[in-house]
Amino acid sequence: MEKNEEQRNTADPAAEQVRSQPHADVPALVPQALPAAGAEPGQWLGTNTSALSAIERLKATIDKETEGLQSRAPVDFDTFSQRKNRGLLELTRAMRLTQSVGIDPRVVPHLADLRASLVRNQAALQMHLDAVREVSSIIAKSIQEVESDGTYSSTGPGR
Repeated sequence: MEKNEEQRNTADPAAEQVRSQPHADVPALVPQALPAAGAEPGQWLGTNTSALSAIERLKATIDKETEGLQSRAPVDFDTFSQRKNRGLLELTRAMRLTQSVGIDPRVVPHLADLRASLVRNQAALQMHLDAVREVSSIIAKSIQEVESDGTYSSTGPGR
């Protein structure tokens, strides 16, 4: 084994020289500090990537659910609920990263769009919930009428 290692070391002197030299051309990673409150918005932590992408993903999920509700297509509410919960968690974590820095003005219009999507989604969900209540009321009334022989009703049997 020693002979193989010796051959490898002598076979490529350039590789040995690279291994022995300090890597002057590779800069060391410098720890990043949070920018000051008055810093340029482009320097604010997480805004470009995590917060904006979390907002857009959550908005896309909500819009897709709303579209399904409005087109009366079958909607898997459990899946959408899980996706919305995950999106909210992701958004909360991303916003916590920027909390000490301040609010990036670029986030505000995206949050306004998300809010508008949520309002549309709430209206569509409310409409479907009202429809379900109405249908369940009709079904419950039908069941009561079928099970009742009319003895205690104000109209009486056969009237």
